[in-house]
Amino acid sequence: MVEEAAEQLTEYVYDRVGDGLRTVVIIKGDNHEIKYLNDDLQQGYTKEAYTEVVDTFRLKDPFLSPGLAGKPVGERRALIHYHENACVIQLPYSESETILLSVSREAGQNLIEFIESCLEIVREQS
Repeated sequence: MVEEAAEQLTEYVYDRVGDGLRTVVIIKGDNHEIKYLNDDLQQGYTKEAYTEVVDTFRLKDPFLSPGLAGKPVGERRALIHYHENACVIQLPYSESETILLSVSREAGQNLIEFIESCLEIVREQS
């Protein structure tokens, strides 16, 4: 079940980044289920505001894109969203369920440094 996967993911990431884990949430259809929400976010978001943020990660097309099977890029494995205050990784569970995992900038520092280097190259050329 997706709930068990989200719980295991929460334990795994918390063991690695501790308080750098911000949230783990399951998105199913029009609903979502919070599996973990750190204290700062609990204090910083109303239920409505948190729902609005989660809604921005809803996908219009199924996460698992069968149309990409056999293409050079291959199937979609995850989406990475880089925000001012966090890195959000969106992981597929099924065609209609995804798990959002958010970590702090510090916890995602290596990934952020790589993305920033790429962005700097793009900025220099624009």
